[in-house]
Amino acid sequence: MPTKYDVFAEIIEHAPCKAKDLQFNTPIYAHLKALIKDNWIKQENDKYLPIKNDETTAAFNIIKYCLKNGLEYNKFFSKNILDVVTELFEKAPELRPDKLKGNKENVGLLNYLEQHQFVLITKKRPRKGIILKHQLFQNILDLNKYELVIKTSNYQDLTEEVSKLKPDEINPFDNKVFSFLSGSAQLEGSTVTEGETKEMIMNDIYPDKPKKDIQMVRNLNEAMHYILENLQAEITVECIKELNKLVMFSMHRNAGKYKTTHNKIQGNPDFKTAHPSKVPILMENYCEIIQKITNKKDCLEKAGYIHNEIQHTHPFSDGNSRTTRMILNWMLLKHKIPLLVIKMGCFDEYMGLTKLSKKRDDDKLGRLFNHILIHENLIN
Repeated sequence: MPTKYDVFAEIIEHAPCKAKDLQFNTPIYAHLKALIKDNWIKQENDKYLPIKNDETTAAFNIIKYCLKNGLEYNKFFSKNILDVVTELFEKAPELRPDKLKGNKENVGLLNYLEQHQFVLITKKRPRKGIILKHQLFQNILDLNKYELVIKTSNYQDLTEEVSKLKPDEINPFDNKVFSFLSGSAQLEGSTVTEGETKEMIMNDIYPDKPKKDIQMVRNLNEAMHYILENLQAEITVECIKELNKLVMFSMHRNAGKYKTTHNKIQGNPDFKTAHPSKVPILMENYCEIIQKITNKKDCLEKAGYIHNEIQHTHPFSDGNSRTTRMILNWMLLKHKIPLLVIKMGCFDEYMGLTKLSKKRDDDKLGRLFNHILIHENLIN
């Protein structure tokens, strides 16, 4: 059965529209009346249009983000979601506060947030961890006209715990690989979901999505194959160029070649990248440093550096972040550390410590990576 939010989403897409223009198999007039009463839509003659106000803007942002990233937006319109979000922020590191216990819907929402990394578990019993800042949470607060200062996440040092993890031998058809590929692509604007990624790779079934989004995932898959085929090889400048070439195949004419013009990070003037003339020596130095990483603990301690140094160098014209995540996972897998899978609940936090950061902090980024690794091990 459609919800009134399903109806609102359809009206946004098709407005101005008649009720019969909305593709539902059951009557929706009760939902239309409710939306009019709530001042979310208006009726002009026999057509419906959305009304723009603070509440509907927040609702639109929730729907838009969820549709783009394959999330169930009705979860974020649940009558219980405000209690869940506010309790988590107020009671963290407790992830099962008393107020939320004994309610099936609350538990379902908590599990959903954990599944998509809006919440990162550090301990199963009792459930402890952190809730991450994310624009969706602010949208929920705005929708419900609720004021809450969202605190910065208090990361723990989990290096020892991560070093004890025993990863299974990975292959290109693991579900974790599909999750990594879709997540890495979604961070760059792709709309291809994890399920669609799996269908593409396993069954050669392509979703009705933009060609660029599909190509991005296909390229990342080829780059992952290259890593797994050369897992124990030394990571050299030529290897990194090959990764970028694979990641940007048919998407940029300079794929695999160092940049010749200075690139900037859109939306973040504080993020400084290296001048093209300095790239060759910076990359040689980078490879020398990571080649000296010879054990699991050293790799975990330098994970933030492995990632950030490439990002701040930004050696290529395009595809730098995708290449960076490939290099980081190559290093992790080489040292028997599980694949790092970043899901959309973690996107805002990750971006705030990388391309959208005002100040470089390798240690903090590394601690976030450790939280993700522990979380994925506990929920899978």
